[in-house]
Amino acid sequence: NFKELASFIEYKAALAGVPVIYVDPKETSKTCPKCGNVSRYNRKIQGWFKCVKCGYQSDADRVGAINIAAKALDTLGA
Repeated sequence: NFKELASFIEYKAALAGVPVIYVDPKETSKTCPKCGNVSRYNRKIQGWFKCVKCGYQSDADRVGAINIAAKALDTLGA
C-alpha cells in the first residue's frame, strides 16, 4: 500500500538526513523538460518521448523523472 511505502521512505530518509518532497506528478510524462510544451502527442510511443514543438527526444521514464525532480527543486526554491 502506498501509505505504508511512503512511511517507510520517510523513516529511512530521516535516518539519512534526506528531505522527502511530495510533488504532483500530473503532466510530468507529457511535458518537455527543454521547452515546457505539454502535449499528449509528445508520447506517441509508450516508452519514448518526442516533443512536437522543439524536437527534444528521450526515454519517457527519464523525462518524467527530470520533470519530477524539477518540481521538487521548485518546491525547495532552488
